[in-house]
Amino acid sequence: MKKEKILSYIIFLVIGGIMGAILGRYLATSKSSYPELAYALFCLILSFYASVIIHEGGHFVMGHLTGYTFVSFRIGSLTWIKGDGKLLLKRFHIPGTGGQCLLMPPESEKPEEVPFFLYHLGGGLFNFITAGIFLPIGLFCENKYGKAALVIFGVWSLLSGLFNLIPMKLQVANDGYNLVELSRNKSVRVSLYKQLRINGLLYQGYIPSEIPEELFRMEDSSKGIYHGIEKMLRGSLFIDRKDFGAAEKLFGECIEDKNLISIYVSECKSELLFCKVMNGASREEIDALYDKELEGYIKASGKTQISKKRTMYAYDLIYKRDEAAAEKEYEAAMRMRKTYPALGELKSELSLIEYVKEQGFPVPQEGNI
Repeated sequence: MKKEKILSYIIFLVIGGIMGAILGRYLATSKSSYPELAYALFCLILSFYASVIIHEGGHFVMGHLTGYTFVSFRIGSLTWIKGDGKLLLKRFHIPGTGGQCLLMPPESEKPEEVPFFLYHLGGGLFNFITAGIFLPIGLFCENKYGKAALVIFGVWSLLSGLFNLIPMKLQVANDGYNLVELSRNKSVRVSLYKQLRINGLLYQGYIPSEIPEELFRMEDSSKGIYHGIEKMLRGSLFIDRKDFGAAEKLFGECIEDKNLISIYVSECKSELLFCKVMNGASREEIDALYDKELEGYIKASGKTQISKKRTMYAYDLIYKRDEAAAEKEYEAAMRMRKTYPALGELKSELSLIEYVKEQGFPVPQEGNI
């Protein structure tokens, strides 16, 4: 995890240095520094969001051309889903991502043969196309305001394309990393197919227990982060079935997986915390797991992810015996009902929260496992 953070800092420093050099050169040719700087910073912020929209739009277009169907389109935490024949605005966020376009692959008896290349290439490709259009126009533009806007947008689009297509595994695996893994290994394509199908069905309103179980079946030959994700998905199935013992075993194995990227490790720890609370683990186990790092992750992701409200509701009610704190988590979860995009996940989580509410577990004792 430390290596991932160091690499991400280096990448952002490089990007910041390049953009700083562009802004510095722009200011050097300007007569009034502060107004020009404010304008350039505005262009930079606008370019970031525009490049995210274009990037995710590239995934949508190229995925749609190869048979994928629309699931959701997210910019920041604003998420659009399709419901009742129209687009609905919801809220969701994944730490470390600026946006995401999720599509569902076509149902197939041979998932390893489902096309994947254009869907994953589309985002970076559209960024490069954008840079190829706007950067040359900006370089030859004589109006200084137009030149600044076009050059900043063009350079940012170029950097976005590079950042997404040069294979990297930071907080999340980027498109380039996914393309390499998918090209190398047939079982990886099967694993990702299952992940996208499950996600699509959750958005359609199916709870995990209603989804065909073969989609949760793990491939013995799968390697790397995708095998870990398979375990996570199967763990979510066990949690939905309220088989917390089986879920705890899987999530415990996940956090020991050296190939699993940091955000998924944090996700597994969050689910493992819930399972341990529900299974009446010892105070030593729970306190050791719920450290400052996990607390920070749950707090950040819990702003839009209802599973974190479920975890903390159980933690406060069953483990801490703090009814006031638990009630706050419960009310926050109830407020998410109108804005949560994955309808099946929402139904499952609300059912789990009510299950926790009904339980009368004893306070965990020292050494009680």
